[in-house]
Amino acid sequence: MAFRSTPEDNALFYAFGAGIMPVLIPGMLLVFGIIYLAMPRSVPPSQSWADGTYVNACCAPLVLRNGILETRGRTTRYIVSEAKYGYQLEVPTGIGVQRGAVRFEGNAVFVHFNNDSMARPALHEAKSLHLFDLDKATSYEFVKVR
Repeated sequence: MAFRSTPEDNALFYAFGAGIMPVLIPGMLLVFGIIYLAMPRSVPPSQSWADGTYVNACCAPLVLRNGILETRGRTTRYIVSEAKYGYQLEVPTGIGVQRGAVRFEGNAVFVHFNNDSMARPALHEAKSLHLFDLDKATSYEFVKVR
């Protein structure tokens, strides 16, 4: 049996559609507004989160304190920021290992913590940080000792 459309049915259909839109749209905006307000905010990490001394047998220790990274008397500033899987350091000059020493050069401006993985995200505690060799594709893990 086929549905026959009469002018009265069409008028009722359009009247219903025109009457529900002024109610539906503000209602949807209200619901999405409540959801937005109820969602937790992302709080940026403090600079002291990464503070500590990190060591590796290849190089002199890295000391991170209050936004300053120091090794062998050389310093650079850093910012702790959020990455895809936890926190990371951002350094303005680039950082890497070259011939057994940490150098502030190159294009690696991000330093990842705790192997930068979903299995060990760097959120609660910084256990290690990873630097790359400026000449080779070798990764050096600097372990936090204090």
